[in-house]
Formats: sequence, structure tokens, C-alpha cells
Amino acid sequence: MRAGDDFNKEHAIETYKSLIQVALQGLKLLALVNGGAAVALLAYLGNVAGKGAATPDMRVPMISYLIGLTLCGLAFMTSYATQFILHNENIADMPRGSHKRLVLLTALLALLSLAAFFVGSLFAASVFRMSQPPSVGGV
Repeated sequence: MRAGDDFNKEHAIETYKSLIQVALQGLKLLALVNGGAAVALLAYLGNVAGKGAATPDMRVPMISYLIGLTLCGLAFMTSYATQFILHNENIADMPRGSHKRLVLLTALLALLSLAAFFVGSLFAASVFRMSQPPSVGGV
């Protein structure tokens, strides 16, 4: 085996490890933004209700954030299943490549989780805009 072969093998292993870490950090980000948005929304509604003001209807944004969290959880589960299948492909007599559909499903779930955050935030922003009192004197 040549020195270049050792480097290429080590590089492939380290790249694989870094891809797993990047994916985990991405899933953590999705959980953080959707969960954080849901908590912030609840804190806002509690503050408004505590002042005796009418609370805006924030059901659509809250549902969207909860869907985003659920999709993130499913993405985590499918990423685990992907790693499990990859492991079995390496140690057992399983056909190579059987994990590819799960990789695509995981990516789709993560993308949908991000989309749920985006949709929830758009709805929340529109509700905030509608619930603002009109400006006085053109200010």
C-alpha cells in the first residue's frame, strides 16, 4: 500500500466523521429555532395576557413550530436508522446502498422542518403587523 493510499483512506474517514457532525449540528439548529420560537411565542402571549390586552391568534405559527419540531425528531430517527443500516452494510452481508433512500428522507424531513419554521415566522410576523395600533399623527 502506498503512502497516498493511506492518506486517501484517512481523509475519507475524517470527511465521513465531519459529515455526521455537520448533520447533527443541523438537526440541533432546527430543534433550537423551532423550539425557541414556540417558547418565545408562549412568553409573548403570556406577557400580553398579563397586561389584560387581547391576545392575537397565534395558533398557526405555534402549530407550524410544533410541526417543525416533530419533523426534526423524525429526521433524527431516520438519521439514526441510516447509520444503523450503514453499519450493517459494513459488517453483515447486506447489499451496499440500501441506506440511500433514508439519506434522502432525512434530508427532506430536515428541509421541511426548516420550511415549517419559515412559514410559522411569516404567519407570526403578519399577525404582529395586524395587531399593532395605528400610528398617531403619521409617525
